[in-house]
Amino acid sequence: MTATGTLTPEERANPGPELLAATPKDDFTSPAFGAARPRRDWFDQIWNVLGSIRFGVVLIALTATSVFLGTVIMQAPGDVQASPELFAAWILGPRGRYGEPWSSIFEALELYRVFQSLWFRGLLALLSLSIMVNVASRTPGIIAVVRRPPVKVPTRFFSRAPLRVTVSFPVPPDGIRPKLATDLGRKGYRTIAWDDGSALAIYADRNRYGKYGTFANHLGLIIILGAGVLGNVTGWREDAFMVPEGTTRAVGHDTGLVLRNEAFVEEYFPNGTASDFRSEVVVLKDGKEAARGTIRVNEPLDVGTVRFHQAFFGPAVAMRVRNAEGAIVYDDSTALGFKYDGDGVTRNGGNFVLGNRQFAVFVLVPSASLQAPDPVIPAGSVRLEIFAPRQPRPVAVETLAQGEKREIVGFTFEFVRETQFSGLQVVDNPVVNVIWIGAALMVMGSMAVFYLPLRRIWARIETSPDGGSVVTLASAHVNEVLFAHEFAALGEHLAKKGGGKVLASVQPSAMGDRIEAGS
Repeated sequence: MTATGTLTPEERANPGPELLAATPKDDFTSPAFGAARPRRDWFDQIWNVLGSIRFGVVLIALTATSVFLGTVIMQAPGDVQASPELFAAWILGPRGRYGEPWSSIFEALELYRVFQSLWFRGLLALLSLSIMVNVASRTPGIIAVVRRPPVKVPTRFFSRAPLRVTVSFPVPPDGIRPKLATDLGRKGYRTIAWDDGSALAIYADRNRYGKYGTFANHLGLIIILGAGVLGNVTGWREDAFMVPEGTTRAVGHDTGLVLRNEAFVEEYFPNGTASDFRSEVVVLKDGKEAARGTIRVNEPLDVGTVRFHQAFFGPAVAMRVRNAEGAIVYDDSTALGFKYDGDGVTRNGGNFVLGNRQFAVFVLVPSASLQAPDPVIPAGSVRLEIFAPRQPRPVAVETLAQGEKREIVGFTFEFVRETQFSGLQVVDNPVVNVIWIGAALMVMGSMAVFYLPLRRIWARIETSPDGGSVVTLASAHVNEVLFAHEFAALGEHLAKKGGGKVLASVQPSAMGDRIEAGS
């Protein structure tokens, strides 16, 4: 810098850290400092948008909204999504619930399969990319803080810093500086000695590696988001896997798993509300027992990467069907876990298939939503609606009482008894362990950021008139109010250890005012 205070050409081209700290900001943004900033290209613009905090907040809000919609709007089970025929039958339920045009809008926006939709996966991928760009943009600055801290500051910093403590010592500067460095080191501070030509100084920081916690936190979040996308692609989910009591059902999805529901138990409080419901199950893999246990709502059963949750329960009926020769062609229970609307009445029902899809048999029970008895199906009876392939109307409709046998469309149908089914949620997420790793990184990173905050202190040591030292401690911590008490206590500690005396203390209060104390 010249004698008149202007910058030399060399200083304009390459201003050092001392010059940056000592020169007003306007000096570097004025036309006299340098040429106008070059126009950013398209890559810089995209990079800046992806790394923008505002853009990240928008993506987080969209993701949260999507999760909310996927929670409150009916979601099609995995097997239904995989079959156009099953989906066409399933969509009748949402259409009756939401009506038009909302049902068609939800279907067009894939809101019946939010978590498996391409737009939701793309949203998670874009959020992950935004986080990575944001972290990459901040990385050089964080590394610089840890490895190349701003040791030297201008002299005026010690009179303008929001946190300041002035201490007098009877020891000259060259004798008190090693003492201060030792005492700060015992408090966990790294110290670096420096001087500005007119006074000795010390830079001290603590918890500098805690800044790296932001990397662990964001890496964990990226891992969780990535695992969520990968889990949706490679995994699957069944929200309504219904297994009547005493029966077995294949899990499917090439797992080789079969679940046997040995018993279902429900318990109630005296006021009639359910206190507990649970399923005693055995899981077989390739014909051999793989697991056995009790499944409750909050106590799932894990078999490899497949997890079974107790979700709901309901009525079931045991049916037996014989062909014209008297041979049993169906002897099983049917879960009545679906709702069917007919004649303005909603009834529980289920279905099973005879032979090689020769007939589809729908079983309905009396409506539980009516105050009066069901006008179509008497209590203790079931209604059978039998459909031939690709026929919109049933070829036969009959009502059977429990224990009754009747010949219908060449088969003898028998309503054996009433029973119950267990409704399970079955989830296969092959990357669930990766999600746990991501969660652990987020927790550790958050703990490092919040419990190991960076503390930075600068000390300027000048000679006092009596030959001793006057030390000014200064800090510009981002959380001034939170650090103020610790900073003041540190000044008292250093004064006590060095046989000195606190002359003045400046710190902000919780209301934003500054408190100055002296003795």
